[in-house]
Amino acid sequence: MGVAVEVLGRALSSNNGRIRRVDPVTANPRPLEAVAWHQRLAGRFPEIRNEWDEFVSAGGRLPRLDDVLTEDQGTIGVWRSGLLVSDGRPRSPLADVFPLTVAALAGVDGLRSALWSVLEPGSELPEHSGPNAGVLRYHLGVRCGEDAALSVGDVVVPYRDGQGVLFDDTAPHAAWNRGPADRVTLFLEVYRPLPQPAAALNLGVQKVLGLDHRYRSAPARAAAWDAALNPRRAAS
Repeated sequence: MGVAVEVLGRALSSNNGRIRRVDPVTANPRPLEAVAWHQRLAGRFPEIRNEWDEFVSAGGRLPRLDDVLTEDQGTIGVWRSGLLVSDGRPRSPLADVFPLTVAALAGVDGLRSALWSVLEPGSELPEHSGPNAGVLRYHLGVRCGEDAALSVGDVVVPYRDGQGVLFDDTAPHAAWNRGPADRVTLFLEVYRPLPQPAAALNLGVQKVLGLDHRYRSAPARAAAWDAALNPRRAAS
């Protein structure tokens, strides 16, 4: 396991360095006005939120992200997640519970993964930096409540219903929910737009990273947690 981790670390470091050389975009968060898939997804916000509201009204529950990934994410408070897409593929059972949302996600170019992300009141993700420059993070506000925000470097972006934010999470960033209600977003990872051959090399590295046991077994763990938390649906 130690050798495998070392090899993955070297591949990731090399890929990150190559990306820094070929990607000229420095704005972070990134502008979204010309991102066609964002416009398509945000345009389907009403039906996405309706599906979420129906899930909550029916008593639907989501597990903590720490439990799905089997490692501490450093959250102060409670961060819950619901896996919809991993490795570019819809994942049961939640993909079946949210068919309109998954259909909307099919229009996202370069989608690697997607999940519901719920930050409970008073919860916070302290400032941290991601290790993987080969993907960008995107959040679409679904039910954001009051006083919830994301900071990327020195830029603070309040979460707003129906609005998205796209950013490179290798920069220092943090998130918080200081309001009285859950902050609910769709959380996406998309492959970073790159010229060839860097794009093909990056795709290969991401496929290798996907072999990490934490991510490879996450769909099965997510399904097991869903069955435990939502037994009526599991039995139907």
